[in-house]
Amino acid sequence: MFDNWGPVEWLILTIDIFAMIVVVWFLRRKVLRKFAEVEARHGFETRRRKNDRENQ
Repeated sequence: MFDNWGPVEWLILTIDIFAMIVVVWFLRRKVLRKFAEVEARHGFETRRRKNDRENQ
């Protein structure tokens, strides 16, 4: 299959692989940031509920 590929096909393959790596990196970064945001919100709500119970 790869025997009759020329330099252009290899260049396109290389660019495609690089683009996929960049997309996966950005998506992973976005998901990890969202998880951190959700964890922070959850921690804040937990502290708020704990303080509300103590003040009653």
